[in-house]
Amino acid sequence: MAGDLQTLLQSLPPARKRFIAVAILAGGIGIGAQVRKLVRHTQQEQRALCAEVEASRGPGGTRRVSGPMRIAVDKRFLRRLLVILSICVPSPWSREAGLILAQGCLLVSRTLLTDYISRIEGYCGSTLVSQQFPKFWRALVAFAGIGIPAALVNSGLKYMQKQIELAFQQRLTTFLHAQYCSNRAYYAASTLGGLTHADQRITEDVEKFAASISELYAHTFKPLLDVVLFTRSLSRTMGYQGQFALYGYYMAVAYLLRAISPPLAAMTAQEAALSGAFRAAHQRLVTCSEEVAFNDPPAGAAEQLVLNQHLRRLLRYTGLSALLRGIQQVADGYFVKYFASVTALLVYAMPIYFADPATRGSQGELTRDYIRSMRLLQNTSRGVGDLILVYKRVTGLASHTSRVSELLEQVARLVGEDAEHRELFRKNVSVNHFLGLSEPYHAPGEPVAGYEPPPPPKRTQGDTLRFRRVALDSPDGTPLIRELSFEVLPGKSVLLMGPNGCGKSSLFRVLAGLWPLQAGEITTPAKGNVFYLSQRPYLVTGTLRDQILYPNPPRSVWRGTTPEEHSHFVTEAGWVPPPPSSDLDSSLEGCLRSVELEYLLARHGWDAVHNWNEVLSGGEKQRLAMARLLYHRPQYAVLDECTSAVSADGELRLYSECLRAGVTFLSIAHRPALKRFHSGVIHFDANVSKTGRGWWSETLPESGSGGPPGVASALSAPASMMPSYGPGGGAVGGGSTAASKLGPSPRGPRAGN
Repeated sequence: MAGDLQTLLQSLPPARKRFIAVAILAGGIGIGAQVRKLVRHTQQEQRALCAEVEASRGPGGTRRVSGPMRIAVDKRFLRRLLVILSICVPSPWSREAGLILAQGCLLVSRTLLTDYISRIEGYCGSTLVSQQFPKFWRALVAFAGIGIPAALVNSGLKYMQKQIELAFQQRLTTFLHAQYCSNRAYYAASTLGGLTHADQRITEDVEKFAASISELYAHTFKPLLDVVLFTRSLSRTMGYQGQFALYGYYMAVAYLLRAISPPLAAMTAQEAALSGAFRAAHQRLVTCSEEVAFNDPPAGAAEQLVLNQHLRRLLRYTGLSALLRGIQQVADGYFVKYFASVTALLVYAMPIYFADPATRGSQGELTRDYIRSMRLLQNTSRGVGDLILVYKRVTGLASHTSRVSELLEQVARLVGEDAEHRELFRKNVSVNHFLGLSEPYHAPGEPVAGYEPPPPPKRTQGDTLRFRRVALDSPDGTPLIRELSFEVLPGKSVLLMGPNGCGKSSLFRVLAGLWPLQAGEITTPAKGNVFYLSQRPYLVTGTLRDQILYPNPPRSVWRGTTPEEHSHFVTEAGWVPPPPSSDLDSSLEGCLRSVELEYLLARHGWDAVHNWNEVLSGGEKQRLAMARLLYHRPQYAVLDECTSAVSADGELRLYSECLRAGVTFLSIAHRPALKRFHSGVIHFDANVSKTGRGWWSETLPESGSGGPPGVASALSAPASMMPSYGPGGGAVGGGSTAASKLGPSPRGPRAGN
């Protein structure tokens, strides 16, 4: 068919040929204009999608991006890449450095083998044309033999590339885990909004970066070797002049392709961001499934609309990106592959065409040189083409580098001391105050009406829990507490009461260091002497034994730790998980019996692994958390409505067991019956704007015979109260005192931590 078309064109008159040529040229120009218009329209629609996504993000928590996402291959990219590589390859003697060196040796071996194979192919063609069949058969045997190491090298390159990818991924992810799990950075990331889509960035983005950088190394070093070594080999048959002309063509093509290339790095980063938003929407539905189900219909249909909107944005943007990449690949394939082969053939043929027939050599020599030169030219063209298209890989790497580097930078900030967490508070406060959503934020050094300026934030370590002139605001800038001062002495538990949203749980978050201390002084015992129980207990993936031993790691995890991880945990926790023993199981069984959960042991045994969040009811989860508290027996326990799902009688039993264990607690509860277990009450009134403080204190009488057995002996009459400081430093508050300072009392023996 191609021959018939050629014959038809040759039979046309010159005028008709010129007309066809002009028509083809005009059609090409028209198609090019339409493609250019399509590209512009596609990029405009992508920018509109990005703007729509950014506009849907709220003013707090999530970092907003003004303007288009800027990701470029520049000095900043190189600095970030070097920082990440220093984590992936910590030293020249590391395993990762050895893998890179091994892959480099394999790449050199592959290039040398390719050069040798091209010689054998040329020799086979020469002997076949000259009909030297014995030499031809020997060449075939050599060809078959050299294929064995070539196959091994090719397979080894793929294996080594995957090993480098996995090694880099392990280094980066392990480093991020260490940072992310330090100083409660994970809490600041999820609650204070210091990091968006941390799960996706740590898993998918790190994996994509490792794959991209390992692939870039192989696809950059190998073509560079091919160009250098094959240029030297080709110089023997066609000299350097023709090759320089070929390289000039490639330089022009590289400039052209770079000029018409779409913003690949920004597109990749935006696709990852949209994918993360889609996943976050699904995760939000999973987390809040019960709240949504209570209002379904129409809540389920509303969530479906939200999920579909995220899906449409993701698919539309990805489809537009695929269109731009497809147009780019057409230009890449034509100029780098097909027209480059035409140019290479022209460069090789021109010297032979203009050479003296007497100096061209025999037919066999021409065949040998042609086969070898074409093989080398093809590999050289492929190598130069790969180098030209490296910019695509580099821009893709720039996208992954940007997201991973942002992850490293943000996690590093969150790992810092309270300064960064406090800065997140201030950002939220300033945004909400600007929008009129909260009252003005008073910094620690600024006076509050009617009171002296509170002291700067200070945390100290002591033998008791003590609050001195503490001021507390929520992350959105709402004032919660001012001038809070009281002390919890051993054996003298304190109860916090008040309406929802008044700051009770917020005070616990500040006490634990989850929120920054904004003003005042907090004194806490040494690490490990304070245990926190929340309303929603956290149940680990593991056995029933693991639930009670938490926050120590599950035994299956502990057995698989490396020596470095083992040492790090012992240093951080100051405790080594006890080995399995009958005494340990007896102690754990006693804890279950104390909270009336011994039937779980009969039902499941110690070593069965379940999804305990699904197996246990809400009350059973809270009882199991109390069994955990009884096992660890800390000096102090901070209880945030940790028995709200337990019956009134069961709640009294649990508090009685805590007293028998010698645990002093600072607790939040709503049932008045629990007052008998405490020596004082701090009432939060949620009215700081009117009262100036937002709290008042109450001293409770000794329990006497009204409490459960064992309660009266565990409590004694409260001692004098710690004064609260008002204007001029005097004591203020309802009654004769303002804040509880619960005096010491005899306490029974307590097991060690």
